[in-house]
Amino acid sequence: MLQATGLHKAYGATEAVRGIAVEVAPGRIVGLVGNNGAGKTTSIKMFCGLVEPTSGTVRVLGGDPLRAPVRKDIGYLPEDSPLYEDLTPVGYLEHFGALYGMRRNDIAARATELLHRLRLDAEYWKVPIGRLSKGSARKVALARALLHDPAVVVLDEPSSGLDPATQRVLDRFLLELRDQGKAILLSAHDLEQVERVCDEVLVMHRGRIVLSGTLAELRGRAGSTRYRLRATVAFEGSAPDGPDHVGHVEDWPAAEACIQEVRAADGRLLDLQAESPHLADVLMAVSED
Repeated sequence: MLQATGLHKAYGATEAVRGIAVEVAPGRIVGLVGNNGAGKTTSIKMFCGLVEPTSGTVRVLGGDPLRAPVRKDIGYLPEDSPLYEDLTPVGYLEHFGALYGMRRNDIAARATELLHRLRLDAEYWKVPIGRLSKGSARKVALARALLHDPAVVVLDEPSSGLDPATQRVLDRFLLELRDQGKAILLSAHDLEQVERVCDEVLVMHRGRIVLSGTLAELRGRAGSTRYRLRATVAFEGSAPDGPDHVGHVEDWPAAEACIQEVRAADGRLLDLQAESPHLADVLMAVSED
């Protein structure tokens, strides 16, 4: 549904995006992550037809997103989403529904559904957006991106400003949209959200996609599983933690050696946890290359 090939974007002598290829298939959520300045936002704007590539192609449902008819199939949420602050959430969504050519009754029903799903209390629906909190305004922006039931959804920092409960609601909603066959591209610094919902992750660095794969595949590149042990007595590499002792080891043979050491000292192993590398570890490894 969303495909980019050989995509470049240069601003004068500065190459913001350097020959990336991206594909988001129906029924998939693809995460796009990277440190600041990696080129994510420029890429997203090209995917949505807001910035013309220097070279390369983008296709959305087979069409060029630089053309207005194709952009109607995209639900785009920018990182900084200016809103019409004098309008109420309901008025704002009615305005955009009309721009998308939706019928009035359909706009009202869809707006009500989305505002309920995103946990914006009804008492705020007719309050000017300029008087809403940052989190509440973000919910309105999310509703606008999803209002016209787009086939392709592109979200840049969607959980910014949202409370934890609404973040989890959004996660469930995104998974529902995936199951409906939507193609979803999610760019976020909230790496935990990416880990929770994405089927595949693209890691961008200095304008290039340097890693891609499932979360398990990326974790494997960041190192092996570590082990965290808690015991009643000290063991090699442990440190006091209240009345107990806690330590981390890099592999299972080292964990077994610590367990034997605890037993030899007539101690008890209180807890043993396997800790896989996180996406943050992957980004750290990339930035250090």
